[in-house]
Amino acid sequence: MSMHNIRFDFVCQRPVPLYEHLCNQYLDRNELNISIGKVFDPKTDHIRYFIEAFATQAELEAFADDIANDFLLSVWLLDTHIERIEQHSGLHKPFDIKSNYSGLPLYFCQHCQPKFGDNQQSSFGDINLQCSHCMGHEKLSRDEKSLTQTDITTMTNRLIADKSLPLPILGLTLWLTPPTKILTPVIQPNADVQGTTSSQAVLPENQAAQYQRPRILICNPNSLNSHFIVNDSQVLALSSIEKPLLRVRPSSDHPSLLAPLYEIQFAENRLLVILTEVLRQKGINWVHVTTDIDPHTSRDALVDKPLRLASINQHWLPITTLGNGAIPLPTNVTCLHDKNHYQDDQHTFTANTTKTSIAWQVSPIEPASSRLVSATAKNSSEESAPISTSLCALNAALLRCHSTKKNNKPQFVKHAAVLYFSQRNACQIVTLDSQSEADLFFEMPELPLSGYEICQSLSESPQKSLLDKFKQLFPAEYNQLLDLHIQADDGALSQLMAVATLIIGAYPVETAQRVTVTELADKFIALAMSHHGNNAPRIDFPLTKGAAHRSLNWCKTLGTLMSFKLAGETNLAKLAFAFHDSFADYLSHWIEHLDQNIGIKQLIIAGSEFANPVLTDRVQLRIGKNFPLMVNPLLDFDGVNIAIGGLYLKQRRG
Repeated sequence: MSMHNIRFDFVCQRPVPLYEHLCNQYLDRNELNISIGKVFDPKTDHIRYFIEAFATQAELEAFADDIANDFLLSVWLLDTHIERIEQHSGLHKPFDIKSNYSGLPLYFCQHCQPKFGDNQQSSFGDINLQCSHCMGHEKLSRDEKSLTQTDITTMTNRLIADKSLPLPILGLTLWLTPPTKILTPVIQPNADVQGTTSSQAVLPENQAAQYQRPRILICNPNSLNSHFIVNDSQVLALSSIEKPLLRVRPSSDHPSLLAPLYEIQFAENRLLVILTEVLRQKGINWVHVTTDIDPHTSRDALVDKPLRLASINQHWLPITTLGNGAIPLPTNVTCLHDKNHYQDDQHTFTANTTKTSIAWQVSPIEPASSRLVSATAKNSSEESAPISTSLCALNAALLRCHSTKKNNKPQFVKHAAVLYFSQRNACQIVTLDSQSEADLFFEMPELPLSGYEICQSLSESPQKSLLDKFKQLFPAEYNQLLDLHIQADDGALSQLMAVATLIIGAYPVETAQRVTVTELADKFIALAMSHHGNNAPRIDFPLTKGAAHRSLNWCKTLGTLMSFKLAGETNLAKLAFAFHDSFADYLSHWIEHLDQNIGIKQLIIAGSEFANPVLTDRVQLRIGKNFPLMVNPLLDFDGVNIAIGGLYLKQRRG
């Protein structure tokens, strides 16, 4: 009987602790002469895990079935393949898994979840069910271990009776209706298709809404497509072992999902698996979720780190990484600092270098704390506008580790540009020329903080006649615009989309609620997502030349939208899509102009605004065909990447 050497490869975008854990387990199968390995490809930045086995054809077929069952889908998995090899290159030594993973990367797996999470099984509801594969029972907190099936059933009954269920051991509260803390102090009930009561917000006059993008826990995955617009890659991501939160829009004209966009997620731990199964039995397809972290709760490190993903170049990236981690020390750019801090309005990100790696730590901050980039991240070439954050994003996206290449000469990024559009920082286009000298080409202007001032600026511009006609023909929309209040920390691009939403008449004029920039921008994005086709009108995004850099004539942009509204355009989805498509087209022309001047060999996109799938798709289509868009697959869009990028900025010297 012939014997064969076979290798099973798992190509991943970043480390997957479960795969390391499984490789170690497979080493115990001595009868197949198994070896394992992990290879980092410096050309692609991919990580390849592999298992090699020497056995008969029949044994290998059974082995392949086991691997297919055990190696659950990770959101970071890019490719798998099986290959016949001449000899083994792996080792018989197990991987040294980091202590913070404890060799137990999952709460449940395909072996135990059907037993405790399927109501047809005798062990349904047994949260302490032991599993020798994932060892998920050992990850339960003391409070979780004390729960019985009766306790969990009582929880679901309480949720149905009270319309809410606090889960302090998870730091969450589940709601059958939109939670009052997100909407308003005053709630009016309306009928809901799930047999519960939905909530209608009513605010006292001049009181701002407490809008947050709603978060949904799916109880019945089979009903997902009936309620949300999701594609195949999103369904796979939701089903992955990481259980991420994805930003999607509800089905058109849904009777109870009234927000423009939602963050949805499948159950990520044993307690939620059991709870959602009981709720599914009772005909409940989803519940709302809010986070309610107790600073004294030991599980905070787990519950306060939702993985929110955005798609770029057909890969997933975290919008902001909220957990600690490390990457190999890059070798293609010279590191100038040992430590750097970056802080947004919610977290502090600290990056440190060692001889072999860059490690980062993330910690929450008090809401009153202000945003900062540390002194080591001040760039010597900044003039009237700070460009440090954009340069941090640029540097971080280009960092790569080539362990076989050694270069003693200082290496700095050249011929590069970054499209950095953030909801927290200035939206900019920054370049580095052949001498690594930085220049701010474009910065998105922030709008006046009140609708009255916005209308005043429009009336003092060449758009005055359009504004007068708009005021006359659409007085309700005009009054909505007058009543708009913008916060100083609302992102510049989100501000512009929020005003555009009111101008095209996309927000109900009969509402008594003062709407926020975030909700208006979400509405605008959701409209653009609903557009079918690629044809759309042209929206103007003309540049203005300031003393130090270019900006946007936003009055002209809004005037163009007014002109379409006045011309009788009623397809609001087309107008919202046109805004995104035209902006991406203008960006493309600006990048081509920069390429002619400095030669762009590396174009980076970064910033939380690229969580907007329409913006990302149109930028990829309009720009990506001529300038391949770069991101760092090991980092995020807006957070850790800024802290790490600051390690590579030239320090300002007094």
